[in-house]
Amino acid sequence: MAGIWWLASYPKSGNTWLRVALASLLSGRPADFNAMPLMSLIATNRAWFDKAIGLESADLTIEQEINLRPRAYEIWSAEAEQPLYCKAHDAYLMTPAGEPLFPTAVTFGAVYIVRDPRAVAVSYANHLAETIDETIVRMDDPARAASAAPGRLSRHQQPRFGAWRDHVESWLSAPFPVHLVRYEDMHRDPHGAFTAVVAFLGLPCDRERITAAVDAASFARLQEQERATGFIEKPRRAAAFFREGTVDGWRRSLLPEQAAHIAAAHGNVMRRCNYDTLLMPLPAERGAA
Repeated sequence: MAGIWWLASYPKSGNTWLRVALASLLSGRPADFNAMPLMSLIATNRAWFDKAIGLESADLTIEQEINLRPRAYEIWSAEAEQPLYCKAHDAYLMTPAGEPLFPTAVTFGAVYIVRDPRAVAVSYANHLAETIDETIVRMDDPARAASAAPGRLSRHQQPRFGAWRDHVESWLSAPFPVHLVRYEDMHRDPHGAFTAVVAFLGLPCDRERITAAVDAASFARLQEQERATGFIEKPRRAAAFFREGTVDGWRRSLLPEQAAHIAAAHGNVMRRCNYDTLLMPLPAERGAA
């Protein structure tokens, strides 16, 4: 039976780690993150959208694109011969036409990866080549969408993020099964976290294959591959996509007032996800990039 498993997250939360691990598990060999046929589907892929809808999305308004995206996902599912695993950075939201962007009828469920927003702010600022303060404002904006590159048509449609807190809550409240996995748990216990994801997806939980998949997706290996071949999803302005991969690096990079602002803006959802909102930056090296 064909259908879609959404691999959803706010940007810079560990989505690529999950996709590489799943690609390695399903193929039985270490995945090349620049060539993952089983994990190449992205919810905002313009070429796949154009092919499914039979229109040039460049000729549509953004509102028309969003209204047609559920139709594209229905067509993707109808034409698939096996379950699809689709990366999504959009919040779970309603289209301007008033229907879910991610149609329930073709959805098996979603794995939602969450990361401490204080860590997201540091990593995302590096990714966007902007200041941490600018990224904090971005993450607090309920109407935020991805920035379009000026002067050229992106190969992806603009995902609609909203504020970090709203993004998380939107997916956790979606009307289909959702498995929450924390970036921090993926880091501390990758085997346990990935085993739980595999069980949720209904895939065979063979211990040796899971261990091999986790090893293939280790942060050190991803960094090594990016240095050797580059990463097709890295923005030109970012120095590296796989930059640090730590759990509490934000404590060396944020100022106390920056950490406090994030905790005040997103605290309710942070606590829902078991993040300590009272944890503060370290006294030394604060404000480092």
